[in-house]
Amino acid sequence: MGDEQFCFVEGCQRSWDELPSPDGPLTVGIDGGYVRGQHKQGQFEVIAGKSLLAFKRDQEGKQELSGRCFAWVQTYDEKPKRRLFELLQSQGMQPNQQVNFLSDGGEDVRNVQLYLHPEAEHLLDWFHVTMRLTVLKQIAKGLPEKVGEGEDQYELRPRVLKDLESAKLWHG
Repeated sequence: MGDEQFCFVEGCQRSWDELPSPDGPLTVGIDGGYVRGQHKQGQFEVIAGKSLLAFKRDQEGKQELSGRCFAWVQTYDEKPKRRLFELLQSQGMQPNQQVNFLSDGGEDVRNVQLYLHPEAEHLLDWFHVTMRLTVLKQIAKGLPEKVGEGEDQYELRPRVLKDLESAKLWHG
């Protein structure tokens, strides 16, 4: 494995446009979690995930997904970004290829995927969006019913709760 780098984006848009059409998009699901040590002695953070290549252009008729799993201990591995980059390279990743990262938005996970690929899109997974909306809904329940004075009063809590509920129903 090569050296760890802050940024793996190389070249420019002009050189990327001249590349042949890439294989299907790569989708990378990545998340972190804590594992308790043996006999409940301490804990350590593990980052794990899976990358899926949707299709290969040179395999006509085959719609088989190409998946690779990965994991590392966050405090032990000195090259987590390089490790993920090499895994994606082994699946044929090109600079002009679409790459979608799905994660919980946690700082350690986010730092690994930043500046890894020029065509990367970083998406918060729906489960974690819903968790954040639930917290906001609980906070909104503590808002005053109305704000303002006299004729300038308007409803606050019901309106905020309605807006949060409509955001939760959005699935796009």
